[in-house]
Amino acid sequence: MSRTRKFCMITMMALVCLALALGTSFAGEYPSKAVTMVVAYAPGGSTDTLARITAKYLEAELGQPFVVVNKDGSGGDIGFTALAKAKTDGYTIGLINVSPVVVNPITRPKVVRYRITDFAPIANVVTDPGIICVGADSPYKTLQDLIDDAKKNPGKISISHEGKGGGDHLGILAFEKEAGITLNGVPFDGDAPAKAALMGGHIDAMAVNVSEVADMIQSGQLRGLAVENSKRSPEVADLPTFPELGFTVLQASSRGFAAPKDMAKEQLEVLINAMTKIANDPTYLAELKKLNMPLDFMAGDDYGKFLLEQHEFWKGLWEADPWIKK
Repeated sequence: MSRTRKFCMITMMALVCLALALGTSFAGEYPSKAVTMVVAYAPGGSTDTLARITAKYLEAELGQPFVVVNKDGSGGDIGFTALAKAKTDGYTIGLINVSPVVVNPITRPKVVRYRITDFAPIANVVTDPGIICVGADSPYKTLQDLIDDAKKNPGKISISHEGKGGGDHLGILAFEKEAGITLNGVPFDGDAPAKAALMGGHIDAMAVNVSEVADMIQSGQLRGLAVENSKRSPEVADLPTFPELGFTVLQASSRGFAAPKDMAKEQLEVLINAMTKIANDPTYLAELKKLNMPLDFMAGDDYGKFLLEQHEFWKGLWEADPWIKK
């Protein structure tokens, strides 16, 4: 072997070793800059609040800013699409709400540009039961009062939800079917504008999650009618559940974090480990409790399995009884 060829081979081997060393170093430094956290709903709602609290703890744990960016609209589709189609360099993650992110592609496959398999699961954090509530001065003192009026005035009682196919909307449909009534569903891009509309008397009722309105119910600003869960929520323990009132209306919002599907496994593991540590932080748990957000932690593959199970569940319901035309 000539000296020139031998020198070239040694040089190439050295460069390869250097590249491997640098690659390992770079992987170990993730994240090395700010990470964008996409939220598919408007600022001020429970989804946005959870994102901002968690971003604060991720920043403390990983040493880089986690910047919340709200991309609301179309029942979550704008934000979920932005997350699914984001660069896979590890610097865009987002918060996904299970019902809409799973259901929207099932009900509108020709319009929605993402599928549940386009996301790499990081961790679910909260599962938050649904509730129907009204203003404090509403004539509806009980769920039965609302039902009685709806039977007298079909389609006249307006009630908010987060968009067709979302958990709140599906809860309303189930309630209508079981109670034999027709309500006027009004979509909002987030809980905050829906609350403002209810408080301002622009709508009659609101389908929302317990965490979003528990404090307002406790303070007398709103009146809860019933919780869409099999057991009472500690945050509003005086309120009956739908099953207690004779309706099998069960609906909850699971909120967790995900990344674009092709994000590097090593980076994903960094985020999963960080979220696992945060979920065991007493201070973080105390913040969630203060906001009436019940922890329901699932990480990595366990969260991914849950998402796929939800997909199969909602797909089966859709195929048995399509609701988008209702």
